[in-house]
This record gives sequence, structure tokens and C-alpha cells, in this order.
Amino acid sequence: LNMVSKQFTETLSKHGLAPIESVGKDFDPNFHEALMQEYVEGKRPNEVVKEFQKGYALNGRVVRAAKVVVSSDKQ
Repeated sequence: LNMVSKQFTETLSKHGLAPIESVGKDFDPNFHEALMQEYVEGKRPNEVVKEFQKGYALNGRVVRAAKVVVSSDKQ
């Protein structure tokens, strides 16, 4: 099953599908959909701290935005 999943992922990558990296990046509404805000010690405001659902881009265009949790500056 892992081999089939790996081959499927590689085939999609060859055709231009790429995952959107989210955690640790600044929130960008073009690539991320914020589901909630959460205060996290040591994180800067508007930094993505959790990812609920992975996002994907096909040839540079967003197919599905990543659903994320964004840090806030207030408790």
C-alpha cells in the first residue's frame, strides 16, 4: 500500500502538483485558510502554528488552500 501511495504521489508531482508548506511560515490568505487563532508562547503574530488539512498547488495555482491555525499576539 505504501508503494502505491508513493508512486501515486510521484506521478502527481511529475504533472505539477506540489504540497503547500504551512507550519512555521507567515500566514498568506492566497495559500492558507485560517480556521482559528491561538496564542502560542514564543511565536510571532500571524505565524502558522498548526495545519489541519494540507493544501496543494497545481503548476503554481492553488487547488486547495491549507487549513491552518494562526498565532495571535494576545492571550
